[in-house]
Amino acid sequence: MKQKALCAIAIATVLVSGVSSNHQTKSNTTNMEKEMRAVQVRIARPTNNLLKVVKFYQEGLGLTVLGKFEDHLGYDGVMLGMPDKTYHLEFTQHMDKEPLPEPTKENLLVFYFDSPEEYQRANERIQKLGIVPVEPENPYWKGKSETYEDPDRWRVILFNGTYNP
Repeated sequence: MKQKALCAIAIATVLVSGVSSNHQTKSNTTNMEKEMRAVQVRIARPTNNLLKVVKFYQEGLGLTVLGKFEDHLGYDGVMLGMPDKTYHLEFTQHMDKEPLPEPTKENLLVFYFDSPEEYQRANERIQKLGIVPVEPENPYWKGKSETYEDPDRWRVILFNGTYNP
């Protein structure tokens, strides 16, 4: 089942674009030269709970395992995302399980849903894992989204609506 979610990272914005015309003014060319031309985005972070984190994002959020590796120079990893999308998440775990920095309450991964039904289904899936919403740090998110913590206490927001800049 394809998800109709858009992934936005509250701590970073990435612009992915293509050239729309061969007829450009000098100012347009200058602005376009400043844009990043990435064709894929991967957000990667370490964990000491790889199996629990994968379960959270796969079963709770409905992401698909796009790839994985084991014992690559001491690291295991899993890439999760939505098929045919240009962005995905990667979680890696080192065999030594070194202590990792704690996330703040404002380290957010935000999923926007373009239908109330998809938003509701996502909340039901995550709550079936026994995960309950937590109070968001920023009052902006209250009343229009639910905030959850993954097994590493990184916050994930499910937003009922889309982001329109």
